[in-house]
Amino acid sequence: MPTTAPKVPWAIHLTAADHRFRLLAFDFDSGPHGADVAAGDAHRLCTVLDELGVAHLHTASGPAGGQHVWIRLADPGASADNVRTLAHALRQHYPSLDTSPLTNPATGAVRPPGAPHRNGGYSLPHLLGTALSNTLKRMSSGAPNDVVEWLLARHPHAELSKHHDHPRTVRIIEDQAGPHLDRPRRPLSNRTQALLGTTPTPGTDRSALAHSILLGMAKAGHSLLDVETAVASAPGLVRLRDDHDRGRDDTTRQWQRALDVAARFAPASADERAPVDDELDHVETAVMADPTRWARPGGASDERILHALIVLARTARTRTLDVDVRRLAEAAAVAASTVSRRLRVLMGEGWVTRVNEGSGTRASTWELNLASIAATQGEPAPGSGTGISRPLLAHHTHDVWASRTGLGSAAARIHWEALKFGKSKFSARRGKNMISVVSEATGYATATVARTLDKFRDLHLLPVSSAITSIEPMDRIALSLGVAGTAAARASRHLIDRELHRWWTEELEWRSRRGKKRGVRATPPGALALPITAPARARYGRFPTGDDGRADYRTARDVVGTSLGNVPSLNSAAA
Repeated sequence: MPTTAPKVPWAIHLTAADHRFRLLAFDFDSGPHGADVAAGDAHRLCTVLDELGVAHLHTASGPAGGQHVWIRLADPGASADNVRTLAHALRQHYPSLDTSPLTNPATGAVRPPGAPHRNGGYSLPHLLGTALSNTLKRMSSGAPNDVVEWLLARHPHAELSKHHDHPRTVRIIEDQAGPHLDRPRRPLSNRTQALLGTTPTPGTDRSALAHSILLGMAKAGHSLLDVETAVASAPGLVRLRDDHDRGRDDTTRQWQRALDVAARFAPASADERAPVDDELDHVETAVMADPTRWARPGGASDERILHALIVLARTARTRTLDVDVRRLAEAAAVAASTVSRRLRVLMGEGWVTRVNEGSGTRASTWELNLASIAATQGEPAPGSGTGISRPLLAHHTHDVWASRTGLGSAAARIHWEALKFGKSKFSARRGKNMISVVSEATGYATATVARTLDKFRDLHLLPVSSAITSIEPMDRIALSLGVAGTAAARASRHLIDRELHRWWTEELEWRSRRGKKRGVRATPPGALALPITAPARARYGRFPTGDDGRADYRTARDVVGTSLGNVPSLNSAAA
């Protein structure tokens, strides 16, 4: 670091020379999804960190609404592989998260607090005065490296597909035109051509735009010479052109980066899709073909569970998933017992098949069935539901829709359709009565819809008139209703339940061994010397028993909660 900070935008690396992460910087980008989504994602992650007792700093990255959340790690830091796994897991929960700084240990960097933004303004903490000083003081010692494991445990996720672990057979070759993939050169896709002609608006992540373009060119078999020609004039590559004009030409390095990604696991574009993409589109379209079917008792949970499975399947690139009911419950924001019951209903209707029963600590294997299209009423229009699962699930799983103390799952479905109605200014819906349209779309009685819409207006969850269009943020409504943190509490309960089950399973295995047995000494509570993936008996010792020799689950639950370093919130959530 220089003695005086630069007056131009600057960034710091997250790793040391050994490529182990000493800093975690979660960068929530406002470009793709908007400032509200970025702020909401950052707030949700900060809530989880607060519940875990992890010191962190939340900053506004600049004028466009992007957010940064910083964690300092104690020595020796976290490994690049573990942080990469965490980044991909969190991306499934926070759509605005930019994973690139956390997946590139060699060059990953983020602008720190105080650094200027290229469009004006600075990266500034949300805290001020004493609160800021206290937070920085807490961060000075560094959080345990186990925080990576804690965050993984609190965020159910689909594992990366196996093909992500090994390079594909596509080679990178070099000739007179420069490096390119060993494949025939073909015209650029419509999407890549559109991005090339896109002039970035203020607040757009120009680096991400350039990378998307280079990735599309790489997959089309284009060469470095093609890229250099495009950089000279293409509006979408203005970032690389500006770098060149400043004497810091980064085109070759960025092209090599795009080639590496394309050769291994570049995501399929709209005109280069894997069969699983079409299959999941087929299933999603079937789910959305007749939304009124989900107005039945338990139907709202069925709908959420199916959308959660679709989102996980799209991330894992497969229709077959290993997922236990608790992780699926967290993804769908319903109770684990409800997931268990409703999966049996969905099996009976042909939506899913249980390929393998769960055993011990291993989750059951579930498959989304293509035959589910037969369960819909009529043949839907092609692609009518494509791509809706992720935004719909993000809406339906908000704490404000908590089943018992919140507004409820039926209200979530009504609110979703009411928002669609409000946005359809030029559609055939306009001019119709909102109550009748929402009732028709959801399957609920008009009286139910009318009462629910009135409640929304009282809470400012819907505009009360065309002149008053502001909507109260759902986070604030959840706080006023006393349901903020419901999802986090559910995750805390499930985390302890999984640990208890794992601990008891290992205890039974230990007791069944032949020969002389040696016990283990438990890790002192709060020391956290072992990661959460370590053997449970090594973390907690021997499973506690009562005077009658039976398992003492109450004591065991307290031991697990204390060892995880989250006594207040975990114990209250488990109560």
